[in-house]
Amino acid sequence: PARVIRVTHSYRENLQRRGIPGDKIGVITNGVDIAQFKPRPKDEALETALGLQGKFVAGYVGTHGMAHALETLLDAAEKLQQTPDGDQYRFLLLGDGARKAALVSDAQSRGLRNVVFVDSVPKDQVPRYWSLLDVSVIHLRKTELFTTVIPSKLFECMGMGIPVLHGVEGESAGIVQREDVGRVFEPENADALVTEIVDLSNAPERLAHYRARGLDAAKRYDRGALATAMLEQLQQVAAKAA
Repeated sequence: PARVIRVTHSYRENLQRRGIPGDKIGVITNGVDIAQFKPRPKDEALETALGLQGKFVAGYVGTHGMAHALETLLDAAEKLQQTPDGDQYRFLLLGDGARKAALVSDAQSRGLRNVVFVDSVPKDQVPRYWSLLDVSVIHLRKTELFTTVIPSKLFECMGMGIPVLHGVEGESAGIVQREDVGRVFEPENADALVTEIVDLSNAPERLAHYRARGLDAAKRYDRGALATAMLEQLQQVAAKAA
């Protein structure tokens, strides 16, 4: 091939191990449309409708599937509910997927009063729900398979200026740490998630720091800038072929 473009450095390294020269492989990650995903005040009407006023909200937005192990969030919610000041916390889970019904049933059977489920909404409405979050939880099962992926919602969180609690190992965790946009915790470790939520709920200056860092980082992952980078890759290939 004249040029191969991958979305993670892990995929690039995999191709190199298969014998494709590194100088023929470019990396352009996924990104965010910062015109759509940008900071906005909490949607007060939505906050009231969902009973989130005055609560510290940790949210998950996305697919509720086997790969996401969202039982970990329910475990964390149960642990927090049992603490003396547990009522100040809420978990908001927006989306659908193969595990959604089971998760809703599980939360009901546990008597979790601090978990709010919302079905999928039109894409242009998603930022309204992002606005409600004090922190965004990104989570995948603890497995080698997911160390090479970068969840696209990480970039949307940057664009919205929402601090991240990142329960994914590997390359994406490196981005969170390098860009300093949130905290990394061990996947499927509810105790670690609880510790981070409680810690950040008591550290408004740290939350402000992560928000500012996220907005700065979003500029580097803006889809417009990434499209320009892709064009430059194509121009390089065309110039060599000429």
